[in-house]
Amino acid sequence: MNHLIARLKDCTEKYRKVITSEISFYELPADLSNNHEYTPSYKLENDEWYSVSEFSKKEFCNEFINNKPDTTAYKLLDKADPCNVIYLCALQDDAIYFQRVFKHSVLERKRVVFLGDEITVKENPKHIVLSDIADAIYIINDDKLYFRKLESITPIFRGIDTLYREATKEEVNEFLERSFIRVVDEYGVEKVGKANRQRIAMAIEKFNQLEEEQQHEIFEYTDMYYPQLEFDGTAFTVRNEEDMKYLLYGLEERYYTTPATNEKRIANSIRNMPENK
Repeated sequence: MNHLIARLKDCTEKYRKVITSEISFYELPADLSNNHEYTPSYKLENDEWYSVSEFSKKEFCNEFINNKPDTTAYKLLDKADPCNVIYLCALQDDAIYFQRVFKHSVLERKRVVFLGDEITVKENPKHIVLSDIADAIYIINDDKLYFRKLESITPIFRGIDTLYREATKEEVNEFLERSFIRVVDEYGVEKVGKANRQRIAMAIEKFNQLEEEQQHEIFEYTDMYYPQLEFDGTAFTVRNEEDMKYLLYGLEERYYTTPATNEKRIANSIRNMPENK
């Protein structure tokens, strides 16, 4: 039997049983095998999934995964509960499916009904629309979570957003004080936006692993591909968010030249290629 459970907010008993049935609430996607271990620098194609291996060992693992719930102990969801549902969890076969529930997913609308010559207006009861594809799928035997949008599952797996963290104020300040950066025109920590704080968090980890000679090669490479960013041979002048973005693109080595047409481009998404066997 398959079980559909609702996780509620602001309730003493936070779980409710929705229904137990032999039917499947969600289908297992055929393209699930086309997955990539999550990294914020890689953007999915339409037929791809992110994955997190050994998910049950992660601090942000969900209680439905770590502790198999006793569905017989849950009260049934009643008509007053749908607006308080945060997400749905389907215990189905060898997988657990999760769907985030937004306010617009809980429908209560009037409809015009045509019955022969009679036309009436009826009010639908509240109902939650099940998505065709779940927001996250956990395969029990593989201990692996699959998803497509990290922001969609952060309320389900509290703390999973650390996979795509922003640099802290202290880290940003330390980064701006590096000898190869010259900040001017009142640009500073408070003006570094969310996107660049995320790029800084990724860039500093990789950059700190480079030898001094490699760091200088990165500076020359960045100057060659993006000469609009003022560089005096020692430091880059950063005046605004745009300058910071293109400097960080350089530190991440996102610039490249196509071999046939000799076009200079910026990689919007990057991942390491597998080594030849």
